[in-house]
Amino acid sequence: MAALRLFTRSRPLMIIIQDSGQFKSLNNTLPNIFQVHKRWGSYRTAPKCQDPAQYTDYEVTKDPEEWKYVESLLKHKTIPVPSFEKKEYPSGWKPPVSNPGDYPYYIPRTKNYMQPIYLEITFRGTRRVTVLRKIQGDIWKLKSELTKYLHVNTNKPIGVRVNELIGEIRFRGDYVTLVKNWLDEKGF
Repeated sequence: MAALRLFTRSRPLMIIIQDSGQFKSLNNTLPNIFQVHKRWGSYRTAPKCQDPAQYTDYEVTKDPEEWKYVESLLKHKTIPVPSFEKKEYPSGWKPPVSNPGDYPYYIPRTKNYMQPIYLEITFRGTRRVTVLRKIQGDIWKLKSELTKYLHVNTNKPIGVRVNELIGEIRFRGDYVTLVKNWLDEKGF
């Protein structure tokens, strides 16, 4: 295929095609083959920089009143702390209300104040695994309570893998919304 492409782009074939009578009648409507593949713009063909006086002027300011407008456009260097009022938010986000001593286990939020629940999709979408991370405390008690909750709500046997060293529980299947609802009920 590559050889055919090189042959059709070669100069002798182009001369043969142009000499044929049919091509001369279509010459005004068809683009030249060499024009289609030509790069029309590049860094080397761009015009050189000109005198800086022709460009837009700017001035450096140290006025804090003017700098306020610039700061509003910049990204935050740290994640702003949300208000932890117990109210309904439009996004559905709920603040944590439980403390580490309320249950024998504790699941802290991520640095973005989100619950550490993830869905891993592997094997071209055929395997779905729900992962609950950052678990502190009695992970086995949490596993038994959460498995019981999922079994009651889905009426299916739940496959579970517990990794006690890194504080992680994996559930075979897509149970992200159910686990989030359970965590919201508990206040995590």
